[in-house]
Amino acid sequence: MRRKDREIVDVYKIEEIIAKARYMHLGILDGEYPYVVPLHYGYLMENGKLTFFVHSAKEGHKLDCIQKSSNVFVEIEIGENLIASDRPCGYSAEYKSVMCRGKASIIKDKKKKCVALKILMEVQTGEKFEINEKMAETVTIIQIDIDSYSAKACVRYDTDV
Repeated sequence: MRRKDREIVDVYKIEEIIAKARYMHLGILDGEYPYVVPLHYGYLMENGKLTFFVHSAKEGHKLDCIQKSSNVFVEIEIGENLIASDRPCGYSAEYKSVMCRGKASIIKDKKKKCVALKILMEVQTGEKFEINEKMAETVTIIQIDIDSYSAKACVRYDTDV
């Protein structure tokens, strides 16, 4: 990371960013061009190991790309706010972001799909829902196992996430 003064290394602060955001940008390989799609997500952070869960229709371009290459990139941000200036090049933005490299796979196991959907719904709504196999059968669940992640922030004042 070029700007070490903005780097966040505390895993708890990184998880705070992930917990506060509502969507991610998922970058997928699509032949010679990247393909990026915004998605709602659920996640687990266990012993510093990060896993995301997203849902999808049963078919589509995103799934076609993932089946060709499981390599993905995740970007999440919160707190974007313009920092104004009296000079055009003095403008900036406040933000906190997390960037991740990982591997995507389709969850086939019905019970694992139910668990992943429960996690996704709780992260997105704050509510605990019972998800049965019939409900889970209507969507595709993508699991994203993160190999590496980094986070950074640009804030005018040292504030909480």
